[in-house]
Amino acid sequence: MRLDNFGASCSRSPSLSSIEATVNEIHSSCTINEDQLKNKCWYWGAASKEKISDAFENQPDGTFAVRDASTNGQFTLTLRIGGANKLIKILVEGDKCGFTRETLDFDSISSLVQFYRTCSLKEFNERLDLCLLYPLSSPEFTARERSEAKICPKSAQLHRINLLKCRLEAFHAEYDRVSRRYDHLFSQMNISGDEFQRKKQTAAAYCEALKIFERKINELKKIEQKDELIERDREALHANIELQEERMEEVEKAKELVNKAIQTLGQTLSKLNAELDETKPLLLKLYRKRDKCRDEILSLPKQQNTTHAHLDRHLEAVSLALDSEPITLSAFLIRVRFPLPKWDCEHWLWHQGATKEHAVILIQSLLPNLEQKDGVFLIRPSTSHPGFYALEIAKDGNVHSCLIEYRDPRTMPEHCGGYGFANTQMLFASLVDFVRYYANTSLKEHNPMLDTTLKTPALGLKRRKLYNESEKALQDENDEVSS
Repeated sequence: MRLDNFGASCSRSPSLSSIEATVNEIHSSCTINEDQLKNKCWYWGAASKEKISDAFENQPDGTFAVRDASTNGQFTLTLRIGGANKLIKILVEGDKCGFTRETLDFDSISSLVQFYRTCSLKEFNERLDLCLLYPLSSPEFTARERSEAKICPKSAQLHRINLLKCRLEAFHAEYDRVSRRYDHLFSQMNISGDEFQRKKQTAAAYCEALKIFERKINELKKIEQKDELIERDREALHANIELQEERMEEVEKAKELVNKAIQTLGQTLSKLNAELDETKPLLLKLYRKRDKCRDEILSLPKQQNTTHAHLDRHLEAVSLALDSEPITLSAFLIRVRFPLPKWDCEHWLWHQGATKEHAVILIQSLLPNLEQKDGVFLIRPSTSHPGFYALEIAKDGNVHSCLIEYRDPRTMPEHCGGYGFANTQMLFASLVDFVRYYANTSLKEHNPMLDTTLKTPALGLKRRKLYNESEKALQDENDEVSS
């Protein structure tokens, strides 16, 4: 029975008790699952209008939150638009909800919110030409997140192992790549050095040949000047002198070419020697980092994936992936350097069990206060494809998700494996290499809609945000004490 038809169904004024019974009947028919809302960051429960209004202060247009309405079983959407807060009723009748009785098209509040995350509310109200862009996390949700992070030591331990293994494969890939480069440089140094010595010997031989030609020509010229020579012999002698001078000129030109080659080889050797001198300390540094990271993993409580044998197999797979890495990609990755610690994997690699929804909510919560919103990203283990990863990245106010495959080079033809997007042959020996490459190369080569690079690690941004909030809360507390 609907409330708006109640009066029409009675010939006399309804009693207070009958109205209450009808209202209870309506509310009891509302089957929207409110328990599911408790896991949504934008759900503020029974928070007052004033509390939400205070939280919305200085928030950008598109910020939104949902709270319980004063009528039991109903909800209110608060939307920031035009620098002010707009309150919108969400009607719930039976197992459907919507903004009006004519548009009760949604099975849950979550599906309604999800729909208007990408579709403008002007379908409901022409003056509200805006999507639900930025969910404002409730204090309870934020506190619960922090609490969950603290009360799960087993998950924290597993995440620490995953971070260490991510670093280990990155250090090993870089060490192996630089080591191969060093071996190549050393080989080129030997080849160029041998060629340099051969050219020097050739140049010395040309010098000796020129001396012989010069001596021979001088002797012939002296004979040519003798008076007793008959004319025919003099002409033959003169022709011989000209022939010797031509040969001497050819040797002189050959000597000049050899000297130029010697000069070029000398410059090449200097560059090779300088690069070798530069590579040696880097190689030693990477070797120490790799071993330190490996020792740190082995020092942890023994688990199946932290044994010597497991780590050896893991690093073997990294080396096999490098066997098929294009030379141009190797040179690029050797040249590119990350500013640490900002780009350490702990700032973009999320824990096992984090879902796409969690990632989207986290990134969306960070965007409102950023000038550069495109390129905020994180990577998490895929929940639907074990062994794979998922990249979540912001572009044009939306968060896009891309699957990162891992192809084990030990099982692939010609050991062509590593991390990469689906349906691509651009593979990387480590997840860090993947991030380094796409931090400098637009993702549009993978998806035309994603014309952005990986710019801002979301987890590092979140930590800075939480730190700033804690500092502000502490400062406010100190100010209250002082006053």
